[in-house]
Amino acid sequence: MESYELDARDDELRRLEEAVGQAGNGRGVVVTITGPIACGKTELLDTAAAKGDAITLRAVCSEEEQALPYALIGQLIDNPALASQVPDPATMAFPGEHLSPEAENRLRSDLTRTLLALAAERPVLIGIDDVHHADTASLNCLLHLARRVGSARIAMVLTELRRLTPAHSQFQAELLSLGHHREIALRPLNPKHIAELARAGLGPDVDEDVLTGLCRATGGNLNLSHGLIKDVREAWATGETGINAGRAYRLAYLGSLYRCGPVPLRVARVAAVLGQSANTTLVRWISGLNADAVGEATEILTEGGLLHDLRFPHPAARSVVLNDMSARERRRLHRSALEVLDDVPVEVVAHHQVGAGLMHGPKAAELFAKAGQELHVRGELDAASDYLQLAHQASDDAVTRAALRVEAVAIERRRNPLASSRHLDELTVAARAGLLSPEYAALVIRWLAVGGRSGEAAEVLASQRPRAVTDRDRAHMRAAEVSLALVSPDASGPDRQPRPVPPDELANLPKAARLSATADNAVMSALRGRPELAAAEAENVLKHADSAAVGTTALAALTALLYAESTDTAQLWADKLVSETGASNEEEAGYAGPRAEAALRRGDLAAAVEAGSAILDHRRLSSLGVTAALPLSSAVAAAIRLGETERAEKWLAEPLPQAIQDSLYGLHLLSARGQYSLATGRHEAAYTAFRICGERMQNWGVDVPGLSLWRVDAAEALLHGRDRDEGRRLIDEQLTRAMGPRSRALTLRAQAAYSPPAKRVDLLDEAADLLLSCNDRYERARVLADLSEALSALRHHSRARGLLRQARHLAAQCGATPLLRRLGAKPGGPGWPEESGLPQRIKSLTDAERRVASLAAGGQTNRVIADQLFVTASTVEQHLTNVFRKLGVKGRQQLPAELANAE
Repeated sequence: MESYELDARDDELRRLEEAVGQAGNGRGVVVTITGPIACGKTELLDTAAAKGDAITLRAVCSEEEQALPYALIGQLIDNPALASQVPDPATMAFPGEHLSPEAENRLRSDLTRTLLALAAERPVLIGIDDVHHADTASLNCLLHLARRVGSARIAMVLTELRRLTPAHSQFQAELLSLGHHREIALRPLNPKHIAELARAGLGPDVDEDVLTGLCRATGGNLNLSHGLIKDVREAWATGETGINAGRAYRLAYLGSLYRCGPVPLRVARVAAVLGQSANTTLVRWISGLNADAVGEATEILTEGGLLHDLRFPHPAARSVVLNDMSARERRRLHRSALEVLDDVPVEVVAHHQVGAGLMHGPKAAELFAKAGQELHVRGELDAASDYLQLAHQASDDAVTRAALRVEAVAIERRRNPLASSRHLDELTVAARAGLLSPEYAALVIRWLAVGGRSGEAAEVLASQRPRAVTDRDRAHMRAAEVSLALVSPDASGPDRQPRPVPPDELANLPKAARLSATADNAVMSALRGRPELAAAEAENVLKHADSAAVGTTALAALTALLYAESTDTAQLWADKLVSETGASNEEEAGYAGPRAEAALRRGDLAAAVEAGSAILDHRRLSSLGVTAALPLSSAVAAAIRLGETERAEKWLAEPLPQAIQDSLYGLHLLSARGQYSLATGRHEAAYTAFRICGERMQNWGVDVPGLSLWRVDAAEALLHGRDRDEGRRLIDEQLTRAMGPRSRALTLRAQAAYSPPAKRVDLLDEAADLLLSCNDRYERARVLADLSEALSALRHHSRARGLLRQARHLAAQCGATPLLRRLGAKPGGPGWPEESGLPQRIKSLTDAERRVASLAAGGQTNRVIADQLFVTASTVEQHLTNVFRKLGVKGRQQLPAELANAE
């Protein structure tokens, strides 16, 4: 036992050493070391034996040898010190026969006499492990000796698994009556001792969360602690973080479990099969054990850290118990569970249905489908998808199978949109064949449209209209028509421009479809020039959307807020969706577009690039279909303003679905290409891109500034050409249109560029005031720069210099190096952006990640962080995992100190 382990057993070791020492001085003793499984009983005995100079006789009892008479005694007399003086029990009877009473008495007497004689010459220590597994005949010999060691130099040390009713109650009762008997009771290791073990095995700077996880996964069991620490050490050596329960932990768990005996083993196996449904009554019914047996076995397992309230301390523990059983035994237990379970969630029944091997037929299909649907509502996407796939395989009905495929794809799109697209051909065929309900056909139409297959979507829509015979069916088709028109305005044809779904038809739709249609209505309201209505509809959707209605519905609502020029509201909801709803990685990727665009409109260029690059640098564009144009265009525009034109060029060269060109989202891409051309001095190409964007917006009836200020952009491109009259006309035309403060400020800035110096000042003053309320630092820096130049031209140098300093400060905050160069700033000189003191790798963190990391670096636990930020503990854990990966650290103890002061 290592020194740090001895510290945990310091008092018990002292008492044992005192007892052994007394025996060495002629005051014999019998010591029973009791405790839960794997708490260090054997290690304590070994340590005490190693410190003395006594003759040591050792034996280890096992369940397999419990039925063999004198198996324990046979181990003791195998020692050379006894072999020639005590007869071997195996030679004292014929094979298969028990010793006669006379032979038994002779064996006991010979053993006791020999040991007493041996002790007269030198102290003797008899150490016996797991005496609860000893055979009865050997125990009688030990009892014969125990009664006579009081005045001898003999220490008998027995280790025993503590239980309410001892395995050999008569033997234990006899020992308790002896005046020279002592009991040393060990308890499981406490958190302090486990922390000492962890620091000795993993290093002194072990994260507090790791220590908490070790305690929870081991329950104070010494063997489990050693195994898990070994697994963690090996995992950390390969760059992994957190707690990884591997082979050593699993073997330690099985070893501890088998040492508990057959009854606790049976209880643990039943608990493993029942999972979260396990309770004492169910375990008793399925195991066939009586209440007392289950109670005692549960106590042994609980005290040994192997179970807690019939729950396993770590998923790996349950897994290894299940894998240790034969397939036949698992099926038998699952079938037994099906017979006794009542009033439990449907997914629990489905779990046992699978375990029992009952996988086919309409009842199984119905059960699996219900389980998948329930799990979907709860946001447990992986399990929901699995059960819906099982339901699909269990059913032979074509209509049922088609519906199940739609439900499975709806879930898979939240997990992996790219992978889910492989089913679209199958679903398109099913829709044309009339196998899908209008509700599910509407979903397929939306997926086809977003996936860039608007022509097929229109064909499915046309095939479904005659089948829509009820008000609800027609409402689904109207909603699908609106979705298709928003993604691909030309798909419905020039003579069929859909209107928003009216309230009476919305009322006919189920919740998820109603929210989706309302979100599309919000986008349409914004594109038809009704921003207040659009913002109200979008926020209503976001407030009421549950975990099963996020994804494309939330994306549409966020897009509506952007088109309605409610930038701050869009940013707030986008961050909220990512941090508080437990969004999957793919859903978070789907929100990258609105987040990037909102950051761009607030002048937070680095955040815009980061949101976009999370998609672009991981090659997930294809998974977003035509909506990929939004994060791409925002990131490109931000990169250009940061002076990263090569990065922007690389992103613009990314392969994209051809259908993007004819989609609403393609307008963003056209605008981004125009911005790139403008930044690289190709003004004619920039004007052409902006002009094409405007023509499409006008043709599609979506000419609103929240989508694109194409007239202002085109006028800026014309500033460098000859047709300045066209530029003025475009600006005058834009000023006649309704727009929000930011759009008006940008238009006024463009108007000022076409105006004489005296008029510029008033226009730019108004633009600067408008941008104060918009929180767009970049555009305000540009306006202040223009205003400074205009004032300098009018010889108002004092005010001009003050505005120049403000413009430089704002540009430096944004990291806008091209603008800074225009303002005369030089790298490293006054006005150039200074490092914030945080390393570059810290600046790669998102706002949410930085908030979590800051609190973690300050010593807060995950639970405290979750409470302070009003998010779930799992969200905190997910953010920390990303933080550790980005910063290249293994735990919170290694987080840079600068984070503690980061906002």
